[in-house]
Amino acid sequence: MGAPRLSGLSWGRLRRLQEELRESVRQVDDPAYFAARLAAAEHWRLFRAFKPRVGYLDIETTGAYWPGLSVTVVGLYNGSSLHQFVQGRNLQQFPRALADFDLLVTFNGTQFDLPVLRAFFPDLALPPLHVDLRFLLARLGYRGGLKKIEPRFGIRRPGEVDGMDGYMAVILWERHQRGDRTALELLLRYNREDVVNLEVLMEEAFLMQQERLLPGTRFTPEARRAPGRI
Repeated sequence: MGAPRLSGLSWGRLRRLQEELRESVRQVDDPAYFAARLAAAEHWRLFRAFKPRVGYLDIETTGAYWPGLSVTVVGLYNGSSLHQFVQGRNLQQFPRALADFDLLVTFNGTQFDLPVLRAFFPDLALPPLHVDLRFLLARLGYRGGLKKIEPRFGIRRPGEVDGMDGYMAVILWERHQRGDRTALELLLRYNREDVVNLEVLMEEAFLMQQERLLPGTRFTPEARRAPGRI
């Protein structure tokens, strides 16, 4: 921060950058500060900085069409424990639980999960940071749905939920509503896989982006767990 001059930068520009850097250090624990200064596509850079308050999220819904969808299950994982909020049981506790997080990780949450949640909970306060793995992984060359991408990272789902999709989740909810006691249990296992697997994908995507930014650098598995900032 104390360099007197840098080639290609005017003195005034250098001073402004130095001050911005000092202010970033002062605001290092404030996710809203960085959310306002980074494009949404670059929020992945903050994953390690705010990892203790990262939440992995996925929802299940029912209904014929948007915006008339009803949220049936919300899965929220913090890297060690999974909480599932179910319509008719504890779903109304979800907004309060969300307050514990600074950064959300979803797959296609930009276009589905978050708009649906905002419509279902009109006063919902979302964390300031969001990483949508659908688009982050696409930038790394991994395109398609979550179930198509997972095997490319060595993820194998348990047999009872392998091959299930969102349409089957709707059917399971309808069976649960008709009194099928096993349907909700299976739906929750399916949702669990959707949520918990996001952590593996986020860790790998972060590592790959690091390697793209720092060519020639090799990050060990331990580096995935080490704190750091990009």
